[in-house]
Amino acid sequence: MIDQTKIIEALSYILTKIQKADKIKLVKLLYIADKYHLIRYGRTITNDDFWAVKAGPMGSATSDVLNMEGNMEATESNYPSAMLKRIDQYGFETRASEDEEFESLSESDIEMLDTVIKKFGNMNQWDLVNYTHKYQEWSQYKEILEKNPNKRARISSEEVLSIIGDEPFDITPEHIEMSKNILTGQID
Repeated sequence: MIDQTKIIEALSYILTKIQKADKIKLVKLLYIADKYHLIRYGRTITNDDFWAVKAGPMGSATSDVLNMEGNMEATESNYPSAMLKRIDQYGFETRASEDEEFESLSESDIEMLDTVIKKFGNMNQWDLVNYTHKYQEWSQYKEILEKNPNKRARISSEEVLSIIGDEPFDITPEHIEMSKNILTGQID
């Protein structure tokens, strides 16, 4: 089940480190963190649904949270605006301080968010879009999405378990195979 509170806290955590960012950059950073958390630990941070769109792979609920819409539960309906502050049409800051306790985030979630922020946090949104276009889970839909920019294609969790040639993380093919086995329940 998608955990919108965790998405909001992860986005806010990212913003405590990079100060402000636009929606595309936030969606990309959290997607990359989800991807590599899945590869390393056999689960994503957010449990989001992933889609390939013209701008690359993305989390659907993450996008909804940043639009301040979607299927927010009544208890969570004010949480996005309590943690995230829209500064213009596309830009965001956090209302949280750096010493905020992000109770929904595990140690491994924070570790991966920190790693992604360190490796990708200085990139702008278009560099991140271009980078995520290298991922196989997006490139397999490239022709379809370029012909019809309004189309989207569902990305399965297993498809997210891919790496690229200029991989910034130290991930072996054996680790990918182990993660696939964990994800599919084929553990010996």
